Amino acid sequence: MGALVSLIAVILLILVALVGVEVLPLQALFGVAIPYAAVIVFLTGFVLKILKWARVPVPFHIPTTCGQQKSLPWIHYSKIENPAGTTGVVARMALEVLLFRSLFRNLKGELHEGPRMAYGWEKWLWLGAIVFHWSLFIVILRHLRLFTQPVPAFVKLIN
Repeated sequence: MGALVSLIAVILLILVALVGVEVLPLQALFGVAIPYAAVIVFLTGFVLKILKWARVPVPFHIPTTCGQQKSLPWIHYSKIENPAGTTGVVARMALEVLLFRSLFRNLKGELHEGPRMAYGWEKWLWLGAIVFHWSLFIVILRHLRLFTQPVPAFVKLIN
């Protein structure tokens, strides 16, 4: 039922766009205003989410942290895994955003015969995610030459 509702919604959106462009003179609205508004909404949400993450000591609420928290001065704590300062937060965010560190450590648990739990490493999930996201990033960077004038030097470098 959910797929049918989604299909009907997509068909209605297509019909609204077709009527707006073919029947009514709304080419500027559908070809310029709505795409720019979508990009602005996306970028605003993206920046706000990053700022929200940057305001908390542990930017990603990941229950699989494996480091000692800062507590007593004579107990050494994990500065990146459980940061207590800005440098640790920036380092953890960079490792998470660029290398998907938490996904790299993701374990899959399986219950076998008897009371035996076995854990497997989801390395293919991590590898697929990293390849997909870095490829998407490179595609977006290479498309910057179509939208910027003059073309930035780093875009020319990767072409």
